[in-house]
Amino acid sequence: MNDVFKNIYLRRAVRDYRPDDVPDDIIRELIKAGTYAPSAVNRQPWRFVVIKDRDMIARLSDRAKKLWLDTARLDDPEAARLATAMRMPGFNIFYNAPVLILIFAAPGAMYPECECALAAENMMLAARSLGIGSCWIGLAMPLGSDKSTLDELKVPEGHRLIAPLIFGYLVKDAQTAPPRNEDVILNWIQKSST
Repeated sequence: MNDVFKNIYLRRAVRDYRPDDVPDDIIRELIKAGTYAPSAVNRQPWRFVVIKDRDMIARLSDRAKKLWLDTARLDDPEAARLATAMRMPGFNIFYNAPVLILIFAAPGAMYPECECALAAENMMLAARSLGIGSCWIGLAMPLGSDKSTLDELKVPEGHRLIAPLIFGYLVKDAQTAPPRNEDVILNWIQKSST
């Protein structure tokens, strides 16, 4: 199997990290990989905030938990289960990862969610190829609507948080994938050969 497929098939959402620092040059390479994602009319809307300060990451976790709980609809059983974890003081939504990278879409992007998600996936696959784990932290999304957070991170007005990602060295490297849904093709249309 070639390395591209291997990285795709073995990439996992990692929630357990060693305390080791991820060197800045590797973080820059991950961001560079993100910038090679496709974007409509090549606008390249992604902008990155890199946080390696573990105290700040823990504070942002606490803030995101509060913001999430303030707006959560707990009628869904999964949301109710998450709320229990979010109320635990020791629970860090960033899983004590040493690096948090927030991908923002700059104003004027044609398809900001898609384009920044493509950048995020490039970064996560590049990380996997280097033995670095990653996880997209959807629970952190409320930070993108919090003015005090945006001001603290010096995010210019009009930028929108799309992808909160964590990175770090894995405690345990999974070599197998959970089962995948197989019945995913709705229809297969091709010209008949007559």
